[in-house]
Amino acid sequence: MINHFTKAFFRRGRLLFVLVFLFHTGMAQSSTEMNNQGLEKYKSKDYKGAILDFNKAIELNQQNEKAWHNRGLAKYGLKDYAGAVQDYNQAIAINAAYTNAYNDRGLAFTKLKNYDGALQDYDKAIATDANYITAYNNRAGVKMFRKDYDGAMKDYSKGIELKPADAEGYLGRANAFVALKDYKGAMPDLNKAIELNAGSAMALLTRGNSRYMLKDEDGALQDFRKVVQLQPGNSNVYFNMAAIYSSQHKSREALNAYSQYNKLEPGEWTGYKNMADIFYVQLMNFDSSSFYYKKAFQLKNNDKEIIERYGYSLLKLNRIDEAIQMFRNQLNLLPQDPTGYYNMGAAYSLGRKPAESLSYLGQALEKRMTDLDRWQKDKYLDNVRLLDDFRTLVKKYFTKDELAKYPFLFNFADR
Repeated sequence: MINHFTKAFFRRGRLLFVLVFLFHTGMAQSSTEMNNQGLEKYKSKDYKGAILDFNKAIELNQQNEKAWHNRGLAKYGLKDYAGAVQDYNQAIAINAAYTNAYNDRGLAFTKLKNYDGALQDYDKAIATDANYITAYNNRAGVKMFRKDYDGAMKDYSKGIELKPADAEGYLGRANAFVALKDYKGAMPDLNKAIELNAGSAMALLTRGNSRYMLKDEDGALQDFRKVVQLQPGNSNVYFNMAAIYSSQHKSREALNAYSQYNKLEPGEWTGYKNMADIFYVQLMNFDSSSFYYKKAFQLKNNDKEIIERYGYSLLKLNRIDEAIQMFRNQLNLLPQDPTGYYNMGAAYSLGRKPAESLSYLGQALEKRMTDLDRWQKDKYLDNVRLLDDFRTLVKKYFTKDELAKYPFLFNFADR
């Protein structure tokens, strides 16, 4: 929705630059000249300089509604949204039918999360100009924030009715379909938005995501590749491409895409974690998986899956002490989760420390780690599974009938 607001914002700006040249009398003319000078600075994004000129315009003519409004725009550009609202208030006090001021105050209220105030202002803008497309789209955006998707669709549809070639309106309505998880319903609007604006990276990204949800992975990749061409700095598209490549077991392509994502989002843990998963599960490259799990863990040290996979990557490399430390982190994070105790037992078993292993395995059983198939097949328990103490431990928590279903649990040598 921000894209809609921003583009609408500058469309209004171009209109306002025409409207403000309407004063012709002595003092008002001087005020107009300062206002126009401020507008030139505003157009070049010299917001502070523009405000100085608008201040002078207002000083020369307190009734110059345009100068009040334009100073509000400059304050908005400086992210002084409360200050912008105050100036829009003054413009509206002078001209109660000032549609642009209502619309732009609605934008400022949206930034201040005053959605009720924003909706009221968009209502007023539309009441004074029933053909004000920008206000319909902006009101739809607020309704999207409020999860009133049906209401948003109605406003986007009205905007499309008024301007059938409005690509942003089609994209907005498509976003409402997507929010309702109606990806098939979104496709016609997405196709139309792209037909009208082939360079809309947001429309292509949204269509790619929708195609993915409709299980059209090849179509999704086509859209994502176009987004990369249009916006090589868009991190989301690399993440989405990587997810598809990974699901297709195209490991190298997935790793390349995640690498691009990580360059753009170095402080985000998910890219590192997903790279590590590919190395761990698909390529069984445990040096690399431990490297990337470590990066993910440094950014997100309270994720069970990262901790476990990192620990087992270290076990695969026979770095047992480091693995044990990782599993201790798991115990500290989730002291009631039996898998952390089981993992500690497995690590100590691999390290040939049976007493420590059995101690932790006993705690795992006490907390009901009841996956007997794992107890029977896990190679990490091979060093303790034949011990009488292990057999005694398992018999304590499972019945004879349950154990009879796993005939190899106590017959390691016969497997």
